[in-house]
Amino acid sequence: MTTSVLLARQAIYDSRLRVHAYELLFRAQDTGASGFSDGDQATSTVLLNAFTGLPIEELLEGKPAFVNFTRRLLDNPPPIDPSRLVVEVLENIVIDPPTIAAIRELKAQGYTIALDDYVYYEGHEELLELADLIKIDVLALSLDEVRALLRRLEGYNHVLLAEKIETQEMFETCKQLGFKLFQGYFLARPQIVKGRALRSDQRTVLQLLSTLRKTDVEFHEIEHVIQADSVLVLKILRLVNSAMFHQQREITTIRQALSMLGLNKIRSWTQLLALSNLENKPAALFTTTMVRARFGQLLAELSNNSELVGETQFTIGLLSTLDAYLGMELAEVLDSISVPEAMRGAILQREGNDGLLLAVALAYEHADWDSINWVELEKLGIDAEHTQQAYLSSLQWADENLQFLR
Repeated sequence: MTTSVLLARQAIYDSRLRVHAYELLFRAQDTGASGFSDGDQATSTVLLNAFTGLPIEELLEGKPAFVNFTRRLLDNPPPIDPSRLVVEVLENIVIDPPTIAAIRELKAQGYTIALDDYVYYEGHEELLELADLIKIDVLALSLDEVRALLRRLEGYNHVLLAEKIETQEMFETCKQLGFKLFQGYFLARPQIVKGRALRSDQRTVLQLLSTLRKTDVEFHEIEHVIQADSVLVLKILRLVNSAMFHQQREITTIRQALSMLGLNKIRSWTQLLALSNLENKPAALFTTTMVRARFGQLLAELSNNSELVGETQFTIGLLSTLDAYLGMELAEVLDSISVPEAMRGAILQREGNDGLLLAVALAYEHADWDSINWVELEKLGIDAEHTQQAYLSSLQWADENLQFLR
């Protein structure tokens, strides 16, 4: 498997030279150069490569990621756990009321806010009150200028980070001045990180799945991700306007489609439709995915266990096929979209009742009837006859609805 440059990371240290975090930096895939002309694209590439193209725990080692945010990204943050990101507000962003409002909203969502290469200007009081960290380029300023800037910042509740540390003397001086975090070539140069870059269609799928897995996801978040993929938009509109949903009026927007379908249905169908956008995947794989997801859903609905939820089982069946779609280890894919631990255990280890139903679906796929734990299945109120009927129903459902995946 070929690899390419995905990004660079540079360690950020505390005063005892322990790694506190990593800043993730754009690097061109072909050359590894740091130059770029489009800040939005550069930051988006860094985030997508970090959280979909690499094992994120290995990349960050459990530490937070500092990432530069352009003005547009302040309004449209990526669907990534805020606890994993430190938003670096770039020094060239105009600090006006809309920018303050965007930063305030990010802070309310749980993001840590850092001001990058900070230079003081009158009227920055609200900005400084929102900041959790302030990064100061100590190489660009004289010692007297650094001291003067620090006096301006007194009285605010933030952590000071000295960047561009290039000598031991500079490191010691910054510690004495009250800096708590440190970054620069003296401590560590950026490390090039290589891996398998995902195609744009794979990235869209993982971004959408990650968004849909959020327990508190809102329609506008799903709408934003879907609208980035014109083919997916067309498929969803075709779906909701089909005879399947008996619409009296034509649905023409994604917002209308989301409102009509509801969150559970949009989760199920959008995941399937997104996977259908992946290139060079055989129709048989889509059929397997649909049958497995629907079969698990029907078994859950047949059970007498209130903890088994049909929509959850549908998702488990769907996610269990992602390795075939993406050419990645299934555990790595599940990590990238923050699947809950119980669901992860069901998919990877067949743990719990959800895992039992997935095991039944896999047994039916391989005609391996002897591997089915009928005793445990009957404890859930599911007998062999109803299991067979559910499987046949799943085959029929997949056959009827496969047209919406092509």
